[in-house]
Amino acid sequence: MTLALDGASAWVACKEQARVVRLNTRTGKISASIRLGAPVIAVTTGYGSIWAVDTGSTLYRIRPSPARVTKRVRLGAVAAYNVWIGGGSIWVADDQGARVIRVSAGTGRIEKRIQVGDGPAAMAFDGNSAWVINHRDRRLLRINLASNSVADLGTISGDAPERMTWLGDSLWITGRGTDLLQIDPQTGKVKATIEIGAGGIDVVAAAGALWVPVRSAAVDPTGFPTMETLRRVSSTTRQVSTGATAIGRVDVHGLQARDGFVWIADNRSGFVYRLRA
Repeated sequence: MTLALDGASAWVACKEQARVVRLNTRTGKISASIRLGAPVIAVTTGYGSIWAVDTGSTLYRIRPSPARVTKRVRLGAVAAYNVWIGGGSIWVADDQGARVIRVSAGTGRIEKRIQVGDGPAAMAFDGNSAWVINHRDRRLLRINLASNSVADLGTISGDAPERMTWLGDSLWITGRGTDLLQIDPQTGKVKATIEIGAGGIDVVAAAGALWVPVRSAAVDPTGFPTMETLRRVSSTTRQVSTGATAIGRVDVHGLQARDGFVWIADNRSGFVYRLRA
């Protein structure tokens, strides 16, 4: 369902098998496979560990080597959705609970349940702030990491803005029926609207550019993550180019960038793809 990078390893959340799988990024071979208690929906890396969330609303801390679960945290989420790292904490979206859950990276204890609005879908971090975008009410919010207080920055345009990253001094947001939007992180105002196609599936930053897998006009209304093209957008000139075109069906359920490469996990075919940025 999602993809995370850690050193020479790629960690993949496998929902159907309720597993987290580690791939050697040099050989492409599976080097570890850990079964969890329920279907796994998200994985990330940070603070020396791998963190995974399952549909049973449990957060797992996994030691990378040897790969094993070292802690389980019962989140009490209505519908856990995704997981991120930032501000010394682990953050889990409670999609139907209209909140994000902040967990201490050191103790594994729940520090705060923060109400953010209908459908928290993505988070980004910089300095003393975190941002949350909701894919249903389309609100963008900023969280003060010191106080956990929330500021509502307003509504973002688009049908379902649901993916977000940080690059330069801006937030970059896309989603179903949504162009790539460059957003002022302090005011929530749109600095630029960049035409990328029907709508973006996800967005990551690499080598001074944004990389956005884009749906076709026919697929976009369905919300399926089926990629038609992978767009590259310069963060300075905002020029759009095509980095790759899908041959056959590619469903993007994981997107990462590091060390000059963009990585895509295709959960339909069971492949992880690496592209030079």
